[in-house]
Amino acid sequence: MKALSIAVCLISCLGTASAQSDDLNTNGRQQTERKQLPREVPNPEKIATQMTDQMKESLQLNEKQYKKIYKLNLKEQKERFTNSQNSGQRRPPMRGEGFEMRGERPPMGGGRPPIMGDGSFPDQMDSPSRTNGDSDKEKAESLQKVAEAKEKKIKKILSTEQYAKWQTEQITHRNKFSKH
Repeated sequence: MKALSIAVCLISCLGTASAQSDDLNTNGRQQTERKQLPREVPNPEKIATQMTDQMKESLQLNEKQYKKIYKLNLKEQKERFTNSQNSGQRRPPMRGEGFEMRGERPPMGGGRPPIMGDGSFPDQMDSPSRTNGDSDKEKAESLQKVAEAKEKKIKKILSTEQYAKWQTEQITHRNKFSKH
């Protein structure tokens, strides 16, 4: 009788262990599949749609307002996209860019960029943004002018109540991100 109960215990333990290993294998496969999916590259149209949809929901925009705000957001996002493409700014290379990742080491000197005062990469030193004399103050003033122009256009599109609500949302949004 003892042998029978021990056999039953062993069989149940083996079944539980087998089920757990199957779960681990399945979860492991799912995680690697998720990691291998490419990230979607944001485009101006998608960003403008998301921004306008968010405004439609929070401000209860009518169809005419929605179309005008979308057009304004799309124009702004296209300008940002082209500016970032043409500015000569480069991001640091991601893992695997620039050399094959087959267990090889990166090329000599390909590790970290040299430490510089402003944290830029060597190939950015001669970029147009560095040589045209634009200071951070001038860039900030330029961005401020663009924001003011957009705000004037939005004020013309929205009703007084909608505009007031939009302004409070903008202040909340700025405060939220300025603390970080």
